[in-house]
Amino acid sequence: MSVNMAVMESPEETTSVVARNRIVCFVNDELSAVALRRGLEGSNLLIRRGNIRHATRMLETDTDLFALVTDISGVDDPFAELERLASVCPPDVKVCLIGENREINFYRELMEIGLTEYLPAPITRDMVLDQLRPKLLGDVAPAQNDRGGHVVSICGAQGGAGATSIAINLALQLAETTKAKVALLDLHLQGGETAVMLGVRPGPGLRIALENPMRADTLFLERAAIEVNDRVVLISGDEDLDAKLDFTEAGVRHVLGLLRQRFNYVVVDVPVPFPASIYPVIQMSRHVLVLLEAEVTGLRNAHALRNAVTNIAGKDRVFTLLNRADRAGGLPRATIVKALGAEPDMVIPDLGKGMTQAVNLGIPALKHVSALRRHLAPIVREITGVGAMRKGLWRRWLGL
Repeated sequence: MSVNMAVMESPEETTSVVARNRIVCFVNDELSAVALRRGLEGSNLLIRRGNIRHATRMLETDTDLFALVTDISGVDDPFAELERLASVCPPDVKVCLIGENREINFYRELMEIGLTEYLPAPITRDMVLDQLRPKLLGDVAPAQNDRGGHVVSICGAQGGAGATSIAINLALQLAETTKAKVALLDLHLQGGETAVMLGVRPGPGLRIALENPMRADTLFLERAAIEVNDRVVLISGDEDLDAKLDFTEAGVRHVLGLLRQRFNYVVVDVPVPFPASIYPVIQMSRHVLVLLEAEVTGLRNAHALRNAVTNIAGKDRVFTLLNRADRAGGLPRATIVKALGAEPDMVIPDLGKGMTQAVNLGIPALKHVSALRRHLAPIVREITGVGAMRKGLWRRWLGL
């Protein structure tokens, strides 16, 4: 029995296809669900827990959909399961698979039997934007500004939520995982904590560059950057609390541009609320992590922050990170989900007093709290795609 689930719809079927505009996804992990939610933002999307067997059972009674995305990870005989799926799936439904097999011959076999797309797990938002969205929604992934480094912004929804600590350790783990050069930019020039947490003292170079971009050149990096290790540098300031700072949008854009020319990743600790001069950071970020704790103020501010980021740069790049998720006295998870309207995209549990001790010792928590590396790994994977098939690799293998 042939499996033909992705034939082009004929003109007379167009009306029914438009009416059936749901994209239904069955995946087994929350990060895949996050990648699909962000990458297919704006579509009529339904995400359920499960795999291809659950999808087949659904289609036995519900075929009112335009496309199906389903996981085949852990399935011993995916082609047998595809036969069962084909027996209940309308031929005009686009079918995309997520799985563990990375062999090019496997990919070719799937394409030959009519699948719309196959993505090797683990998937990321960028993979969905680049490879699924054009085929399911007809539009293309947003163009990047240029070939500069990947900007990741960390925005704390409340004071003391741990945004600076996460920014520091995320920068270090990005460098460790990818072997790339990483810049850690702290835009809290008054009362910033990054330098204190790393046991270093910054100079005046960052303020000068932000206020007067004409004075910032490539030598700025030599003067302002503090080496954290052989792959990570810190760019920060330590201005008096009564100093009158006059950042300009041009200055922020220029500093970020210089860093993106020299570093593969730029992790930015962003002050909140951010003034208009900081907007270029949000606009140039590929990922904006809104970090909160399980407290009423955090929930309220996280909602406002997400809206602000969306208004500045769009929905597809903002992720909610719940820090110290199971801390004693915090709000229950159900309350958080209800307030956010969805599960947090990323979660880090309370890792105990070792995190505070690391701050007091002036050392990165990664060296002091072994569990932190494990909980940062999914975030690093989402940002870098390391551990996932990088975009365009199938095309290179196929000679396209």
